[in-house]
Amino acid sequence: ALKELLWQWVSESRVDRVVLLAMDGAFLQSGRPDVEHTLVVTGNDYVAEVVAGHPKLLFGASIHPYRKDSIEELDRVVQMGACLIKWLPSAQNIAPDDPRCIPFYERMAHHRIPLLSHTGVEHTLAQFDNALNDPQRLVPALRQGVCVIAAHCGTRMFLHEPSRFKQWVGLAKEHANFYGDLSAFCLPLHGQPLRRILADADLLSKVVYGSDFPTPPMPLWYLPQLGWRKGMALRRILNPFDKALMTMRELGVPEQVFSRAEQLLRIPTAQPCLRTCAT
Repeated sequence: ALKELLWQWVSESRVDRVVLLAMDGAFLQSGRPDVEHTLVVTGNDYVAEVVAGHPKLLFGASIHPYRKDSIEELDRVVQMGACLIKWLPSAQNIAPDDPRCIPFYERMAHHRIPLLSHTGVEHTLAQFDNALNDPQRLVPALRQGVCVIAAHCGTRMFLHEPSRFKQWVGLAKEHANFYGDLSAFCLPLHGQPLRRILADADLLSKVVYGSDFPTPPMPLWYLPQLGWRKGMALRRILNPFDKALMTMRELGVPEQVFSRAEQLLRIPTAQPCLRTCAT
């Protein structure tokens, strides 16, 4: 039933393509699976199978770089049509600046497949140190020529938490292959970073749209900017992909942000990807 509901939402949405993300487990320093500290696993084969049946879905793979077969698995998912590799370092126990990641980065650069890595404090799958999500740790991947998309641009959810947004800004301006996505920007405390991005042409050229599905958008948080009528109209949108998309549009995000994914993802077909969002 969940798969059918997802398919219905995607089919009816104004979004052209949706990236469905896999989630590899946590691994020990030795390269063996850390079953005790693995909270969620969504396998590459399962996600590839779901994606294969829907023309608007793209396959986002997840591979832990400490795995002994990480290079082989990367080659395999690329052949299966993966458009990106997804990491959540503090949930998977990945130190992106660990020298053991370098061969994996080299192979990613060879395949020209981007890395989508969570940055900032993680709440849903909090397991390991949130310092693993520092954007600065992604510099070795950038130096190896990998296109890196920092999920959430290092922003925070609560006032008492540290924000890594300034680090993201510095890296985005310094590295041509470093980007950020706007997933979770429909949630509290993201208004100021969004205004900063929209006011800076250089930063605006380095962001990609993302929905953060299944996290529900909260357009009423932006009532001061949207006004009551627009805010309530957005709240009444039932399709979660459309609600996130339309909220970002009403907040002034320009069209090129919604279509930039077509330039960055390893899309296996020639079909346009005008408004792609990673789930």
